[in-house]
Amino acid sequence: MDRFSPSLEPDASLVGRVTMQRDPGTIDWQQQPIRIASDVKVWPVRETGEPIYRIEIPATHQFFRVGLPEYTFLSALDGHRTIAQACGLVTARMGRAAPSSSQCESIARWLIDHQLAHFADAPSPRRERSDEASPTDAKQPKSIWSRWNPFWIKMPIPGASSLLQQLSRGLGFVFSTPMLFMGVLIIAAALFGLSSRWSEFLAGASSIFDPSNWAWLLFTAIGLKLVHELGHAIACHRSGGSVREAGLVWVLMTPLAYVDVSSCWRLPSRWSRIGVAAAGMFVEGLVASLAIAGWLLCEDEMFRWWCHHVILTAGLSTILFNANVLMRFDGYFMLSDLIDVPNLATEANQSVRQLTRRWFLGDASWTSSHTGWRRSAVFVYGVAAFAWRVLVCVSLAIAASTMFGGAGVVLSILGIWMWWGKPFVTWLDSMLSLWDTQPLQVCRGAVLGAIAMAMFGWMLVAMPVPSSVRVPVVVQYDPDSVIRAGAEGFLTELLVNEGDEVQAGDLLAKIENRELRQRIAELEIAQKQNDIRLRKAIESREESERLILLDNRQAVLEKLTTLRKQSDQLHVLASRTGRVIADDLRSKLNTYIGEGDVLMIVAAETDKEVLAVINQAQVDDVRRQIGQPVRLVAPGRQTFWAELDQLQPRASDRVPNASLAATHGGPLAVRVEDASNDESSNDDRLGETTIDTMRLLQPHFRGVLKLPEDEARRLPAGLRLEAHFGWHQAPIAKRLNVWFQNAMAEASQATR
Repeated sequence: MDRFSPSLEPDASLVGRVTMQRDPGTIDWQQQPIRIASDVKVWPVRETGEPIYRIEIPATHQFFRVGLPEYTFLSALDGHRTIAQACGLVTARMGRAAPSSSQCESIARWLIDHQLAHFADAPSPRRERSDEASPTDAKQPKSIWSRWNPFWIKMPIPGASSLLQQLSRGLGFVFSTPMLFMGVLIIAAALFGLSSRWSEFLAGASSIFDPSNWAWLLFTAIGLKLVHELGHAIACHRSGGSVREAGLVWVLMTPLAYVDVSSCWRLPSRWSRIGVAAAGMFVEGLVASLAIAGWLLCEDEMFRWWCHHVILTAGLSTILFNANVLMRFDGYFMLSDLIDVPNLATEANQSVRQLTRRWFLGDASWTSSHTGWRRSAVFVYGVAAFAWRVLVCVSLAIAASTMFGGAGVVLSILGIWMWWGKPFVTWLDSMLSLWDTQPLQVCRGAVLGAIAMAMFGWMLVAMPVPSSVRVPVVVQYDPDSVIRAGAEGFLTELLVNEGDEVQAGDLLAKIENRELRQRIAELEIAQKQNDIRLRKAIESREESERLILLDNRQAVLEKLTTLRKQSDQLHVLASRTGRVIADDLRSKLNTYIGEGDVLMIVAAETDKEVLAVINQAQVDDVRRQIGQPVRLVAPGRQTFWAELDQLQPRASDRVPNASLAATHGGPLAVRVEDASNDESSNDDRLGETTIDTMRLLQPHFRGVLKLPEDEARRLPAGLRLEAHFGWHQAPIAKRLNVWFQNAMAEASQATR
């Protein structure tokens, strides 16, 4: 949505804006009769409880706003009264509230300058449609460098506004009261359904980094933006406004739709304007809700994949752009109307500039049309918006450099110059002009500015900033307490149940493997036959045959020893005293068990440890805590204590515990590899899904924390916590560099 804010500020901001076609030195302003242009429209509104008048030039679709004193003066300009006569008439009507003679002259100059009025003996201004906010600027031809920005290229589509008007007539019912109520219920129900499967949804979000999906994401985003802008157009027409222009805007060579609904400034109710601003997000939310329903209910994987992309694209675009009040999109206009500050961005920038001049140049002048909390809110908004613009500019530059290589670097430099070059040149010109009159102020500003930049650079590059070293951990039973099958076969008998208390050496289960027993029997027969031949060779004194038979006997004995050990494993024994822990243990009865498969856990309540998965950037800070107490924080902010016992010397990309993976609601991003053989997967059937096919996007180190007995009894196995390993000292620049490198590495890993 594209919406212009009114550009006129009352009183003080009128002074000093003079661009005349006549020589100002030859004009006696006080004796000049002035007439308001015949095509200018004026209507009253209320802002912050005060009467305000908005002015529109329909031909150029420009909007301005004036206060009551300015409106009273310009309403007296009928082409017959001079400025002095009109000023006297206003003084008679308003008394002390009337503008002074010099202020009336400034207002008149401003009206002529912006083609809102003309001298009585001159023809009415000629209107030329322009997308720019200032007709003064439109008189000056602009170069291609001032009109083209690689980060933002605007392309209106001829005839699009009339098409949107026709569509709005047929679809206006979408914003009727019953439909709005029903739409809110649909969106709420969809969000509730999505929250119930939030972990599964997040697990698929990593596919956004896959380059093979970018084309689908692009077309999905374009389609959603078309629907979004159509929502603005329908709401605008339904509220009594009109769409002046529609088309495409290219953001970093990506096409996005836009509609110009600046006619909303004609609407007297700010709630109507807020409704038009929110209409696009509402319609996009309905589309995302339908996609959520499709993702939750449909079984077709391709359709669910596409619905997932629609949800993800709609959510990201709404949060980062449309609902973001720091950019001149929907959220900005809603906030502007909500706090009754139509020129929020302009006034915020002016407020920041004034404070900057006050600090660095010693300029004590401060002009603001707001008082109380609005004055502070406007300033805070200006600082936040400036910081956001810097962040967006840097992010787009990094994205362009990453996506387009060397060409992206050129585009980044050009885009940064287009955004910041002109303000820098303007600032430099103002400093040169100030140098001619106030050189001491310029010197003061240069010295304080250099000090501020040096301090900022030191804070960014050298000043260590402490941050808590936090590592995801999970409580698990001691690995030695896991009972695994020592041999493969069918589980024919279970002698314990879940929850039974057993002693070390107790028989837990029996596994039958007839093939193994048959192989043992065959080897025993072969051993006896070999012994018979060996005795004959000894009796006949066949030395060479005796040596061969001795070697055969040794080989058979070794095989028998191995198979008999496997046979002994067919009787599963408890390795320690404890309680049997298993999930649906009886379901394993009469099923095939592979060697190494987990059958159950036999452990006491104190046989627990905490497994930590440590990022490579954190390992040095964690290593210093070996043997030291570590604080564990549960999701409910409950605190526990453990001691870091050991840290593995090598990193691994294997997932040590499924509950830590993002696919299971954990904090670690993983990718899932294709399992070539499902039968070979290790399913322990203790509530953990197969993790053999999971890989961490970045290798991590593993650490083991020992729990005191009282803490082990309090903590249930499988609980995810956060371990705090002291503090990490690093400057902001280093942190940003590490974060960016990790993000690029994760994106690269996710696309494999």
